[in-house]
Amino acid sequence: MSLLSLASSLIAQTGRTGGGFWFPEPGSSVATEVDFVFNVITQICIFFFVLIVALMLIFVFKYRRKEHVADTGGATHNTILELTWTGIPIILVILIFFLGLQGYVRIITPPENSYEIEAMARQWSWTFTYPNGAQDFDGVLHVPVGVPVKINLRSDDVLHALFIPAFRVKMDAVPGKNTFIWFQAIQEGEYPLYCAEYCGTEHSQMVGKVIAYNAVEFEEVIEELNTWIDKVPDEKLHMAGRLLYNLCSACHTTDGKALIGPSFLETHNKFKDGGTRKLADGSSVKVDEQYLLKSILSPGDQIAASDSDKAYPRSMPPGLGRQLGDRKVLALIEFIKRLPELKDSDGKLISVKRSEIVEEAAEPQ
Repeated sequence: MSLLSLASSLIAQTGRTGGGFWFPEPGSSVATEVDFVFNVITQICIFFFVLIVALMLIFVFKYRRKEHVADTGGATHNTILELTWTGIPIILVILIFFLGLQGYVRIITPPENSYEIEAMARQWSWTFTYPNGAQDFDGVLHVPVGVPVKINLRSDDVLHALFIPAFRVKMDAVPGKNTFIWFQAIQEGEYPLYCAEYCGTEHSQMVGKVIAYNAVEFEEVIEELNTWIDKVPDEKLHMAGRLLYNLCSACHTTDGKALIGPSFLETHNKFKDGGTRKLADGSSVKVDEQYLLKSILSPGDQIAASDSDKAYPRSMPPGLGRQLGDRKVLALIEFIKRLPELKDSDGKLISVKRSEIVEEAAEPQ
C-alpha cells in the first residue's frame, strides 16, 4: 500500500468514527460537520504533500546534471500549466470556504426552541444557572440528550473561553459582553470541559465536565440541584460547606498557607481563639460569625492584609455570596468554624458525597 493510500485510509476511518487520532468521539450534532471539513482539508494537504514530494524526488533524479551542457536560455513559458496550478488551488479554496461557511452559520444560529443555560466564568471556576433557578458551582454542566442547548456566556472578571472538545464548540466569555454557544448532545455520557483562554495563575485548574442525560433523568437532576441544600439538616451544614469549598479552593487553602486570600485554617483558628484580623486599611476586626458573613456577602468591604502587611487582591466576585443564597452561605460559615472535623489524620480534607448528607422528607402516612 502506498503512503498516500495508507494516509487516505486512516483519514477516512477517522472520519467515520469521529474519534481516534484526531478528535475525541463526537458528542454533539455539529461535531460531524466540523470533523468533515477538517478531514477534507487534511486529505487535500496529504494528497498534495505526497504528490509534490514525489514529483520533486523524481525530477531531482531524472533531471540531475550528468555532464556539462550548453545554456538553454532559461525556463520556457507554458500557459496551460500555469493556469492549471493556479485554477486548481482557487477551486479548492472556494470549496473549503463554502464548506466552512455552512458549518459556521449553523454553529452560530441556535434553534428557537433551545434550552437556555447561563454560564458565569470567574477566576477560576464555572457557574451554571438553569431556568428553574438551580445552580452548579462545581464546573459541571448538565444537559439533556436530543435537545438543542444554548449556553449564554458571561465573565465576572477577565477573558475566559468555554471549550467542549467532544462537542467541537468553543467561545470566549468576555467581560461586559454577552456571547453564546449552542449544541445538541447526541448520546448520554460525560465529556471534558475546559477554559481555553489563559486567565491567570490557576488557569490550568479551571476544568469541568458536561454530563448528558436522557430527558427524564435530566429533569430529576436539575430539580435535585435546585433543592439539595434545603434537605441538609442543620447539624450537617458544615459537610455541605465541604461540597461548596470547591468555589473557594482556588483562593483559600485549608492547610494554613496563604494563596490569593487568607487560609481558611488561619481564619478558623482566629475564630476559635476570638482573635482579630488586620485589614488593608490598617484597622483590625474580630473574627466572628458577623465577620465571616460580611466577608462572603461584601468581600470588598474587608480586604485582609497578609503577614507582610500587603493587601490581598480583590479577587472574590462581589455578587457571589448573594448568588449562593442564605443557606449555602451559612454552610460555608459552618465549614470554616468546624474545619478540623472535616480533616483526616493527615490533615487532608475528607471526601463528602451529597447523598450522605441529604435527607429526604418522610412519605406521608
